[in-house]
Parts: sequence; C-alpha cells; structure tokens
Amino acid sequence: MRIGVIGYGNMGSAFARALAEAVGRENILVYEVNEERKEKAIGDGFAVAQDLYFLSKNSDVILIAVKPKDVKGVLEDIKENVGGKVVVSIAAGLELSTYEEVLGKEAKLVRLMPNINVLVKKGTIALTHNGNLTEEEFEELLKALSRCGSIYAVPEPLFDSFTALAGSGPAFVFHFIDALALAGVREGFGYEESLKIAVDTVLGSAELLKELGGNPNEWSVRVSSPGGTTIEGLSYLERKGFKGTVIRCIEKTSEKARKLKG
Repeated sequence: MRIGVIGYGNMGSAFARALAEAVGRENILVYEVNEERKEKAIGDGFAVAQDLYFLSKNSDVILIAVKPKDVKGVLEDIKENVGGKVVVSIAAGLELSTYEEVLGKEAKLVRLMPNINVLVKKGTIALTHNGNLTEEEFEELLKALSRCGSIYAVPEPLFDSFTALAGSGPAFVFHFIDALALAGVREGFGYEESLKIAVDTVLGSAELLKELGGNPNEWSVRVSSPGGTTIEGLSYLERKGFKGTVIRCIEKTSEKARKLKG
C-alpha cells in the first residue's frame, strides 16, 4: 500500500512516521508547500512530490493533513486521480459530505479525528467512513492506522463530542498534571522532580486501569483507607465539585466545537 501524505506539519509528519512502520518508508510520499517542512520531510527519509497530481497519481491512500480552509483547494487538485483510491482526512470540523461535494458520492472516504498524542504513537483517534471501502481496504487501512494509536469507530454526529473528550482532553490532562506538580512544589519538592513524580503517577494509574480494567471509582476505594489521607483529599475534591466541573468542561468544549463548525 502506497500512502500519499498531503501536509507535513505536526500531525501530518506524526502520521507519516507512524504509518511508515506499517508500510515501509519507501511507500510514503509527501507533499508540502512550506520549504522548511519540505526539508524536514526529506531529512526524515521521505520522498517529496513536486505537485499534488504526481502524489495522487502514485498513491493508493491519500491522507489530507492540511488546515480546513485549504482542504477544498487540495480536493480540486487531486479529484481526477482519486477514482478507486481511499482518501483519508484529519482536517477538523469538515464532514464527509464536504468531500463528497468535490469528489463525488462514489469516492472512498475516511474521516479521522486524532489527538496530539499521535506525536508519540499513542493517539486516540475517531474514525468514520462513507461505506464505499471494500472490507479488505478497510482492514488494511485499520492495520496501518493502529501504528498511530487507538482507533475508535465513532458515528459522525458524535465527532464534536469526541473532539471535546479526546481532542481537547490532553490539554485538560496536562493542566491537571501541572497542578499536581505545583502542589508538590508547595510541599517542598523542586518543580522538575515534582513534575516527573506527577507524570509517572498519572501514567501508571492509566496503565493500571487499562490493563486490569474495572471502574475508576473501585480503584479509588482500594487506594483509600478508612479515615486516611486519600479519602481526606477525595472528600475535598467532591466538596469543590471536581467531577461536575470536569463534566461541564467537556460539555462547554463540545458546544464550542459545534459552534465553530457552524
């Protein structure tokens, strides 16, 4: 499978590097207009196409990783070469119907919503498609995309909610980790050491939950001794409406995603 990546910014380059592990670096072709990013792609060992016609002509899968405002221009440039090929987009906010308007209802279209953790191949990625891919094409694409992170089949009407939960989620997690680190500083640790402790604590807790399963509340109970330190802290968080604040945060973020989409 040959994959053409249009756009070599943070997300496009992250996808290219991860996908190269699945299909081989020699099967990744990049197109980028920015000279600095073009040089970066070459430095990363990828072939760079001089124009979109060449890229679309010589790719089986075309990954669109440009800003939403530039997508329609890209589609116009590649539309005569996409027959029978799979077009995948990570552009935020653009529904499958936008692509069908230019490429036609028969086009094989996939829409992704990844988060920034794709940069370390630990992305959380929503996926939907328009039903035109063969089972073999879909399975082959899923296998390649799995190198980028965890894939979730999400109905398109839930993409805004996924954006709030997983797309913006890392920023909320970073905010929480920083708060933990600053709390450590207040208790007497240096910031760098406190940050490492906070990161390891969050990472280990997430891995525990992922590997051993169960409800997060059950694990909170296991950590908490009657009348002990942990329940004291949890009690304070509940009095301050911690969970309700997080829920409202996601709700407000989701509302904003819908407004931006228009």
